Amino acid sequence: MTRSEQLTALRADVDALARAEEATVLAALPQWDSLAILLVVSHFEHVHDREITGAQVRACRTVAELLNLIPSLS
Repeated sequence: MTRSEQLTALRADVDALARAEEATVLAALPQWDSLAILLVVSHFEHVHDREITGAQVRACRTVAELLNLIPSLS
């Protein structure tokens, strides 16, 4: 899955990220709240088979940092 595909999949599962780009600051999104964080955690578990915590998501400042949590296939 390319980085662009990863972003598209994340946008599809997390409404708060629907129009976000990689450079988007998460705190600037009006709908970035605890539900959005929970949806990100769920997305990682179901789409990427990776368990992450809410703390890991809250530590991310931008969408790009969220995407960096996705393990690469190298």
